[in-house]
Amino acid sequence: MFITREIDYAFRAVRALAGGGKLNIKQICEQESIPTEFGYKILKKLSRAGLVTVIRGQGGGYRLSCDPDHTTLLDIASAISDSLFLNECVENGYDCINNTGDRKCMVNRELCRIQKVLDAELRAHSLAEILQADDQQTPAE
Repeated sequence: MFITREIDYAFRAVRALAGGGKLNIKQICEQESIPTEFGYKILKKLSRAGLVTVIRGQGGGYRLSCDPDHTTLLDIASAISDSLFLNECVENGYDCINNTGDRKCMVNRELCRIQKVLDAELRAHSLAEILQADDQQTPAE
């Protein structure tokens, strides 16, 4: 499936760092309910993608290095997973026996439509917009 637990944890880790400043792995994982072993793995991937900076040494930690005004959920998900497809059949070049020649797979057609909508929605709003909206929500009564 597209939104894996790892991608969900990446969204949370970036949210924790979006407030500015530096946080260590323990602070990020406690604040966002991320298992520490996943936290290290996720932050390494986010760092490789240039979204997070690792601060080494005593008193080190992590800092957001991307611009929240120009970073989307799709950017974060792409940093974690190379395959962001609902199903392998929607990937370019996938050879499906049910979608060749005169045979057109209507399930594939629908999944491709949904994939386009999902990609558009994940890139529709910046991280800053999403977090600002989150701050403005009132608790449910």
